[in-house]
Amino acid sequence: MITIYQILIESWNIYLDVAIYMLFGFFIAGILYVFFKADKIKEYLGSGRIKPVILSALFGIPIPLCSCGVVPVAIGLKKQGANSGAALSFMIATPESGVDSIAVSYAMLDPILTIIRPIAGFITAVSTGIAQNFWGTENTVVKNTSIEETKG
Repeated sequence: MITIYQILIESWNIYLDVAIYMLFGFFIAGILYVFFKADKIKEYLGSGRIKPVILSALFGIPIPLCSCGVVPVAIGLKKQGANSGAALSFMIATPESGVDSIAVSYAMLDPILTIIRPIAGFITAVSTGIAQNFWGTENTVVKNTSIEETKG
């Protein structure tokens, strides 16, 4: 019983250490939401093979979304006209290195790993997005399906 209590106390202490960095990450996410509008995203991510991929990776790095939350955003980008490589690059870069996780990395790891983490996420996202645009297929259809259509 004492071990469970110690685990709960240590978990609470970690939460207290990380809380200020998480609040800072959410603050930055709010600023990004206010200043970057959806129509500009379509303009910059719609055409080309390399530039939209780099821009979507750069755009995705500071946004604090988890791997589950990034899927609807990437589908929205795709529906708004982003190419497949840009959407894929955004999906990889965002959960790998959001502002909140960078802040947590600084709190729990050293500054060198805090710098390396978003750089590695950027390289992974850009290389995957470019590979998709050059060798992947563009025949992905995003369709809204209602529950009634799937039952019938």
